[in-house]
Amino acid sequence: MIGKLHGRLWLLAGAALVLTGCTSEMPKRQRMEAARAQVNRCADQLDAQTTETGVYVRPSKEQLEETDPWGRPLTVSYTRDGLSETLVVRSAGPDGKSHTADDVTAQRMAANLKGIGEGVKKNVATVAEEASKGAVRGIIQGVKEAVQDARAKESPEQEPADDVKGQKEEKR
Repeated sequence: MIGKLHGRLWLLAGAALVLTGCTSEMPKRQRMEAARAQVNRCADQLDAQTTETGVYVRPSKEQLEETDPWGRPLTVSYTRDGLSETLVVRSAGPDGKSHTADDVTAQRMAANLKGIGEGVKKNVATVAEEASKGAVRGIIQGVKEAVQDARAKESPEQEPADDVKGQKEEKR
């Protein structure tokens, strides 16, 4: 009788665990969710750390100070491809082996304008200055020509100004 009662108690206890969701999968699922949230938060923090030209400011080590829910350090890696740069924050997951199916990763990408951005930034002031000089020269030349045309119309018997006279002689 005691054996049957003992067995029924274990059966009831097991059913209660299943019904309340307290199975062995729950801690694993909670750890995976915590790891996802953690790697995303770290990736967002690192993604916000760029230079003026979009180059990621890299930590001194590949391993981050934070540890994942399994007690192992998170890692970060960077790759550069043309005008983009990618960072990947990784938890090795439950098996503790990096680059396996159970890894938890978060990836971010930034435009990397190193070289291009610096050159544009340095030359923008010069380009703007030269463009404004050209515009001013054009306006001045336009005003001079308009004044000369107006004078020529007012007094047709007067000789045109020197530079206009020189232009008319070249046309002949």
